[in-house]
Amino acid sequence: MMEEDAQVSASTLLEETFYITSKKNTFYKVKLTEKGLSLQKESNGSTKTETITLSDIIGCRCMRSKRKTPSSCTCRPGISKSQAQLVESNETSHNWDEMDTSAYLYIYAYILKKARVKGARRRERTTITLRFRSFDKYDDNLREASRWRLAIKCLIIKVPIPKNFMSPSHGNLEALLNACPDEQRKLLVLLNPKSGPGRGREIFQRRIHPIIAEAEKPCDVHITKHSNYARDFIRTRDIHQWSGILSIGGDGIFFEVLNGIFERPDWAEVLNDLPLGIIPCGSGNGLAKSIAYAKQEPYDSNPILVSALSVVKGKCTPIDLVRVETRNHIFYSSLSVGWGFIADIDIESERLRAIGGQRFTIWSLARLIGLRIYRGTISYLPCDKIASIECKTNGNLYDKNSNEEIIAHSKSYGDNLDRYCGVKEAKSYHDVLDSITNDLSDNYLFDEGEVIGENISLETEIQTRTRLDSFYSTTSKKSTYFSTGSNSTYHSLDENASVAQNDNDCNGDSNRIMYGPSSTIPALTTQVSSNWTQIKGEFVAVHAAYQSHIGEDAFIAPQAKLADGVIWLLIIKAGITRTNMLQFLLGLNTGTHLNCNGVDMIPVKAFRIEPEEGIVGNMTVDGEKVDYGPLQAEIFPSLASVMSP
Repeated sequence: MMEEDAQVSASTLLEETFYITSKKNTFYKVKLTEKGLSLQKESNGSTKTETITLSDIIGCRCMRSKRKTPSSCTCRPGISKSQAQLVESNETSHNWDEMDTSAYLYIYAYILKKARVKGARRRERTTITLRFRSFDKYDDNLREASRWRLAIKCLIIKVPIPKNFMSPSHGNLEALLNACPDEQRKLLVLLNPKSGPGRGREIFQRRIHPIIAEAEKPCDVHITKHSNYARDFIRTRDIHQWSGILSIGGDGIFFEVLNGIFERPDWAEVLNDLPLGIIPCGSGNGLAKSIAYAKQEPYDSNPILVSALSVVKGKCTPIDLVRVETRNHIFYSSLSVGWGFIADIDIESERLRAIGGQRFTIWSLARLIGLRIYRGTISYLPCDKIASIECKTNGNLYDKNSNEEIIAHSKSYGDNLDRYCGVKEAKSYHDVLDSITNDLSDNYLFDEGEVIGENISLETEIQTRTRLDSFYSTTSKKSTYFSTGSNSTYHSLDENASVAQNDNDCNGDSNRIMYGPSSTIPALTTQVSSNWTQIKGEFVAVHAAYQSHIGEDAFIAPQAKLADGVIWLLIIKAGITRTNMLQFLLGLNTGTHLNCNGVDMIPVKAFRIEPEEGIVGNMTVDGEKVDYGPLQAEIFPSLASVMSP
């Protein structure tokens, strides 16, 4: 135990003692380590410790309490939690409560929990409020809170903590406040308001932007106005001013962003510098599900939350891209290429877009009844060996060789770290902390170590004066991005478009110039090489997938990884019975569809589809309709990076 304690002490970066208003005999020793935030509860001789891991923390913010107004008196009868006035960070009129010199540090974490249902998991939001009130001057308290904020943010994005700013005697408060890295460049957000059921803007405002604001990631939001708007936006703008590109909608808007990048001469620089993110608001959402599945995140419990956390955590994962060539166009794809049964469902169910993902189920039954046969030739370059490729992860860049001790507490107004002894707590009707937040009672910690409760509120104590409590609240769940105090911009539909409207399909202008890596396979107009395999005949479906999911409920390639350099070619030949096709559809959700008779899955590096002339059908790339005719594709491993948990 002593060795363990020594290890914990050696890795402790910041340490402070905090209290709860209603618990006179309870205090918490809060430690910030390289692993996360340690809360050690001391109550009547008993000790409990819980650690909120760094991987669960998305950000933190420093704030100051606002002055009460007669219209928001907290002592009037009948006040509800939803009426509580928010603490904001950018009050232009500076209506601060001058009697409260406290600095509040809000730490936002989304903790992975086990649900009561066996095997089910979910992420739940927890806010840790640390109220620094040890000193009589707000600037001194703010300096304490800002040191914690800077250290936490550096640990989150895995960069070295600037030790000069961590010194308690550091006098330049403004420099300390602006020392957090990676806060200058904004995130570019492209939002499709018509994806899926058409609730993209509402979902962004209510559920996505609050998370981005908690992580203090400023963003520029642009609403797409028509088909190929995002593609032309990416092609024509100076996108190097942003820190990353986030697509909000279905797989289609990500497809537009991707191909807009490859219409730029500097495509390689863009892919190297800017990670790509996606938050699902569409009908299929296969890419978002594949990213979460690869990282073992509980996507199904809350898809938007899990994907939003991927955006703000600042981690990147390589992903394979596929170059697709038709007679008239070149595309770059991140998800799949389809011909036949699945492509028909994807395209023809568009008329049912308003009902969301259920459109695929309904149209699957229609196509099962009217099963179609397609004639043509399938050629593919098989994989000689399927290697297990591990996804790259960001290493911890913090200097572990540093021999520095715990960063010392400021000495400006007191030199005792533990100031809980002999301090009498004043009672004040203004202090509504206990009525609007969950204090850390004995029920706070489960034996399994799980954190419960949405808000954890702790505060330091003072020696030089009695407590001066003031109104503040952090529990309002109804705040929107309009009141977060962020530097984000929101470009509405009124913005003057700088690009012309294109056709309604993904082909767009036939004069588009596509860049990207050079092809390594024979041209589409020539014969394939002798090391290719050819299958000529009748088919029900051919679908090439390079991610595990092509939809939230379509687990098409169970063995696929984000960056394994493999295309998984699904082939269903004619002659399969409707019973087996029904089994295929029912098993697609769990991956057992590959056990059905007449269903083959082949790992390949490249493939070509040549439909027989005179037959009309559907071909899709990432769920978008393309010209029907000869098509070939090849994979380029780890060509791009995606935001991931």
